[in-house]
Amino acid sequence: MNKKVLWILTAILIICGLTELSAQPTREQLAKIRVTKEGNFQYWNSDAVSLAQLKAFVADVTTEGSKQFVPVRDRLAVFDIDGTLLCETAPFYMNWLVMLHRLLDDPDYTPTKELHDFGEAARKGMYNTVLIDREMDDRAQYVQAEIFKGMTMAEMDKWMHKFMEKSCEGLEGLKWGTALYWPMIEVVSYLVANDFQVYICSGTAQDMIRPLIEDVLPIGRYQVMGSEIHYVPEGKAEDFGWETPIIMETYGFDDLKTQRTVRGLFKQKGTKWSKVDMMTRQLGQKPILAFGNSSGDYPMFEFVTVGNNYPSMAFCLLCDDTERELGNTTKADKCRKECEANGWMPVSMRNDWTTIYGPDVSPTSTVIQSARINSTNTSRAYQLNGLPATDNTRGIVIQNQQKVFRK
Repeated sequence: MNKKVLWILTAILIICGLTELSAQPTREQLAKIRVTKEGNFQYWNSDAVSLAQLKAFVADVTTEGSKQFVPVRDRLAVFDIDGTLLCETAPFYMNWLVMLHRLLDDPDYTPTKELHDFGEAARKGMYNTVLIDREMDDRAQYVQAEIFKGMTMAEMDKWMHKFMEKSCEGLEGLKWGTALYWPMIEVVSYLVANDFQVYICSGTAQDMIRPLIEDVLPIGRYQVMGSEIHYVPEGKAEDFGWETPIIMETYGFDDLKTQRTVRGLFKQKGTKWSKVDMMTRQLGQKPILAFGNSSGDYPMFEFVTVGNNYPSMAFCLLCDDTERELGNTTKADKCRKECEANGWMPVSMRNDWTTIYGPDVSPTSTVIQSARINSTNTSRAYQLNGLPATDNTRGIVIQNQQKVFRK
């Protein structure tokens, strides 16, 4: 389709479908993006195979009398968030940008020299001045816990709302608080309209995700699963860590009577197999739909689609749009091949969507090259260090926590 024609059609859809939705919408306006039970999608191309497959699947499992019918109580769907519902890299992963803002730019926080130096090194890694190796990537989980340690849930919410006012450095005309994919907001609302319970299952910390989706997506805070942080009685953070396991019953009523419940140390990263662990523990059953965008979601896809008692599908978003988004065609091609090999449904951001964030959002030229190569850079760095990209280096992580952040 001619790009000029596509642009005009997108603008018409916005005007007709949501008269109050501007090119740079507020969160309140994004919350108005909703799809009916019948599926009146506006931000998907009408000939998108992925959309047709989703609608056919939903019709089958929600039609009583159908051989594929699934009772309402068992209609569970799980979504990754970064790169699936939300901008993933602009110019790098959101949880890393949260960490860097806290370490280097937050006027209300003064990090130790060691933490500040880590932030400087991580920023250089973002722009490929240095490679982000596996050890730095693993340490980041513990740094992210350390720099917010002592905050209550409400205080973390408040801090995140301030961060959400920041512009996405890699995309002009977009803030983090409105960096949700319009077509995927439609998918979530469509599933909810068809009596699905929708959950997020992510490597980003739960209490970073909740403020982002609250009042925009039609799901509750309790429907978020993500990387976990210990919440502890104030002053007790050091009692909850890998090397000093303490049973929660150690603390009782008196410990909380005069103390706040606050963020403590890092507990578990919610990627790859950990997603299966989280779903098993917190849902207690297999979902029938899964949406993700990378190898970190493949175990989730397998869990949902293999050995399921009900019909099931997995959808994998391809970051193949290099004009409206900071796409990475190399990564997209690899994901497409995995979809073909495993029977998952690819979703092309470039071909299947009429818009991503709205017509006035575009990549920032100064960071395009950095963002496009970063997703392969980390894996390459791991290999240079003699570690396979899928290696679980928990021993290195624990050692870092003991030596660096538990002094």
